[in-house]
Amino acid sequence: MALEQDIANLIDASNNLTTIVDNKIQSIDARVLEARKQVDGYINQVNGFINTNRAKQAHIRLTANQALIPNPEKTFPLHWSSGYVKSAKLIETVSTGVEAAERSPLAREFLRAISSDTKYFAGSFHIWELEYSPNRGGEQKELDAYLMYQYFRRPTDVTIGAIVKHIKGLVPKSWWCEGLRANEEAKLCGVFLPAGSRNSYSHCHPYVSGKGLPETETGIIQVALPAVVMGDIPLDSKSWGQFAYLGSADLAAFD
Repeated sequence: MALEQDIANLIDASNNLTTIVDNKIQSIDARVLEARKQVDGYINQVNGFINTNRAKQAHIRLTANQALIPNPEKTFPLHWSSGYVKSAKLIETVSTGVEAAERSPLAREFLRAISSDTKYFAGSFHIWELEYSPNRGGEQKELDAYLMYQYFRRPTDVTIGAIVKHIKGLVPKSWWCEGLRANEEAKLCGVFLPAGSRNSYSHCHPYVSGKGLPETETGIIQVALPAVVMGDIPLDSKSWGQFAYLGSADLAAFD
């Protein structure tokens, strides 16, 4: 009987210890959960602070002619170099002050990409259709082609973006075509680029990877409001628009 009682006492003690351990685990779990909530709260506060201050930044455009005003010959956007664009056509002028229902479906599609499908928005701009080669052709047909671009300096962080719609052929990538997909509506595409040295520079040309393809395998996109802009700008529909350019005497600030 003494042995049986000892065993029963041992079992009771073991059960009591298990209960104590379980209670401690629950207590620890509750404290960890509470600490996690506090940390998440701090993270949300920091993210809110960052987002608020991102919106307060002054964003200056480093490239000219975001509105894509045509050159005097009306064959290409002024101040933009063609790269391996075979042909360019101005297909739409999107004007402010027009009732949304009276605009073309294409104009409204491009405006929706920047949350501006309303009667009034910042300023008029043009939509161009670009047909481009799949590669550099000839002896350079194994090299990627690239699309229209401008030279710019990189003294600070920059954001590169544009509203782009793919129509046919290979889908360009990088720079103001980053994130572009086939069979989608016009969308904001782009990329953030950290600062280089004070004397570094770049060219904002998307690439077309059609190595070895015949020159007849051209692609087509439609584009509006391309720009390289100082600072870190969220690439979402509410953050992109027309940015001031301060580097030319022959263009208005927001052209």
